[in-house]
Amino acid sequence: MQIDYELTLRDFIDAFTAHRYRTVSRKWLTRLFMSITLLLAVLLLIGVLVKPNPQDTKILMPYFVFVFLWIGAMLVLPRWSARRQFLKQPGAHGPRTVLLDATGVHWRWNGGSSDIDWKNYIRAVEGKSQFLLYTSPACFNIIPKRALSSEGLIELRHMLNQNTIR
Repeated sequence: MQIDYELTLRDFIDAFTAHRYRTVSRKWLTRLFMSITLLLAVLLLIGVLVKPNPQDTKILMPYFVFVFLWIGAMLVLPRWSARRQFLKQPGAHGPRTVLLDATGVHWRWNGGSSDIDWKNYIRAVEGKSQFLLYTSPACFNIIPKRALSSEGLIELRHMLNQNTIR
């Protein structure tokens, strides 16, 4: 199976999101923790607004700053990191070809190539708009779904199920 494509900044951002939420438990624990933190912040804010007390406001201000910075970091840092990596990685630009066969995955891109046996892939993750193929817990290659037909998606899923731990 051969796939030809070009990576985009959107591919990198979506891949970082899929990587961050690669397991269902991680996705839901993050959502749960964020929801509890926001709910607590809203309840404290309502308490401060209903019964204003300068002393309480002064004590709670660091908590509100922490919540604001934490939410900002959760939303902004992954996008910033993906953008930075995409722009500073010459190999991410230009046409790419990936050939999947019985022996492994063969990558070709502007300026390089790589042949990796299936035994070296530890995991494959399917995100909303791409597949991530992992050679280590944090190192992955991206295959965007937009480069595949519906038959190609089925074939790729079948190959990954046969050859990687999901």
